[in-house]
Amino acid sequence: SSGINAEYGMTNPLHKRKLRLALEDVRSPDSVTYPCAGNLHSQWVVEEWLPSIGLNQYKGTFRENLVDGRLLNSLTKKDIERNLNVVEKSHQASLMLGIELLAKYNYDMEILGEKRSGCQTIDRDVEVWTTARCAEWLISVDLKEYANKLSYSGIHGAVIVHDKEFSVDVLACALGIPIQRKVLRRHMEQEIAVLKSGGSRRQTVSKPKSGRFKDQISRAFTKQQDAEQLQLKAFKAPDPGNHHAALKIDPDSISIKFDPEIYA
Repeated sequence: SSGINAEYGMTNPLHKRKLRLALEDVRSPDSVTYPCAGNLHSQWVVEEWLPSIGLNQYKGTFRENLVDGRLLNSLTKKDIERNLNVVEKSHQASLMLGIELLAKYNYDMEILGEKRSGCQTIDRDVEVWTTARCAEWLISVDLKEYANKLSYSGIHGAVIVHDKEFSVDVLACALGIPIQRKVLRRHMEQEIAVLKSGGSRRQTVSKPKSGRFKDQISRAFTKQQDAEQLQLKAFKAPDPGNHHAALKIDPDSISIKFDPEIYA
């Protein structure tokens, strides 16, 4: 650090670290843990990654500190608070969980992108959801009016799945839903429970590949008709002149029953 400071006149600790990490990658490429991190430039971090985790408000400080993929991988909570001026604890957690997700996929955005594409129309793999995908989920559970408030919330899939502090109260607070809206909060709690349990509100139901399902329904209906015919034959037809004959239909069943008193 002292050598870099003397040679390049750098005083920003993150700038110095960024240069050191880049030099280390060049000198020892075989020892690099996440080679793909070097492909993530600072513009990508600012314009794509921060919005994907709902922290647009920190674009300025990340741009100023030239944070790229290598630097992201080296950040600690202390760095985030002291050098990037992120003091809110929930936002610190959001950043760290976002970085951990990148590391889980080796900073390979092609692989992570494919994973995200697979859950665009179905509520699964919540861990990889971006903030935008979380907003789509809000819309699907009848919370459309609050969806646009996620942009600065720091809420994304990894937070929902891995942050122990995340709860319906945290989400409600981020969306600006007052504590008095108890029914709405209860609705949110139920939907979050469904989401975390692996349930889905938007699963595509596949159609039968053959006519087998249709045949099964047809056979079942035929058997039901036969049973009704047998039931009818078990009784003597009522006398047309008997005005007391009564046909009874059970509203809870499709079976047809005659009043047995008229056959006495």
